[in-house]
Amino acid sequence: MFANSRPAEPSKHENLLPVVRTALQGIAVYVERGETAEYQQFRNRMQSILNSIAEPEAPPDLMSIVHSAVTTLRDYGQRVQRSHQQHEMEMRAVMKALIETMMELAVGSPETMRNLQAAGAGVITAKEVEDLRQSKTDLENCLAAIRKEVERSAEAAGGQEMLDSVTGLAGRPAAEAALAGACSSGAPSCAVGMLIDRLPLFNRRYGREVGDQVLSFFAEFVQQSFVPHDSLYRWTGPGLVMLRDGSIDKVQAEVRRIMEPRLQYEVDTASRTILLSIDACWNVLPMMTDPRLLINKIDGFMAG
Repeated sequence: MFANSRPAEPSKHENLLPVVRTALQGIAVYVERGETAEYQQFRNRMQSILNSIAEPEAPPDLMSIVHSAVTTLRDYGQRVQRSHQQHEMEMRAVMKALIETMMELAVGSPETMRNLQAAGAGVITAKEVEDLRQSKTDLENCLAAIRKEVERSAEAAGGQEMLDSVTGLAGRPAAEAALAGACSSGAPSCAVGMLIDRLPLFNRRYGREVGDQVLSFFAEFVQQSFVPHDSLYRWTGPGLVMLRDGSIDKVQAEVRRIMEPRLQYEVDTASRTILLSIDACWNVLPMMTDPRLLINKIDGFMAG
């Protein structure tokens, strides 16, 4: 009589194969998704590792497989982290540029502008993504408030031309209409763009009230210096646009003579009285057949 033979039990190595395969499949499926191409590359690599786990006629080296999978996951995780950091930097830059632009336009009430400034400070100081998201929400609330204030001001104006609260000048819409009329008239005339170089610096260093005083002083200086007075407008931020009759050579000589001396302005800050030097750059442009081209050139000059 032969003793009953029992089938050989699976080795511990063989028992681990389905566990390892399931774990690796879970990693591949539930890992955080980054850029599409990099994510697909990661999935392909993990699938290649899974394919290497064959049924054990010759059992694979599990330690080698696990090490390869962990290395693949680590490398992909580092790429995802770098991608998130890049997106965060871009988001900060866009939010900061938008806030600075809105502050320069100063189209909201003082309270709204203070909230906007606080949102800008939050963008700069945010340490965590959640803090940055809160700053984004604060910015959206400020923009919504500004939109409502502008709409109310437009309704209150009853269709009349809205004047800039800082300089008392008509704004960009009126300037664009005047430019279009001058371009179509055919008479020799020029557009003069003027930009206060350090107005954003004054705003940051001494406060917006000081910047507004500097802008108001400069606008009054221009109005008093060019006689007979032609149309002067606040284009945007620290920029003004003026229309002058005459050829480009004549207008350039006139602007150069008036703008050449350095301006100084004494202003009271919260702590002391300071004497500011005010430098302005300028550009004279002739009228063009298409006023849109002229507007684009003015915008290019204002943007530096």
